[in-house]
Amino acid sequence: MQLNLYIPKEKAQLLRALEAAARAWGRPKNEIVLEALERYLAGTAPEPGIYSLGEVKPFRRYQLYRERL
Repeated sequence: MQLNLYIPKEKAQLLRALEAAARAWGRPKNEIVLEALERYLAGTAPEPGIYSLGEVKPFRRYQLYRERL
């Protein structure tokens, strides 16, 4: 599975810090990010259920944009 992560210009220091850590530790950036995400979700993240939208029915892209056409 793949996840692309957008880092805005104002957060460029995070990417530089990640690259420095990867070099220093001799580990790929994606491993460091995955480990950080696992630790965050295990310790401090709220339960996803509190943000539940309820039942969400499947939809097609055109349904999202048909009002704009």
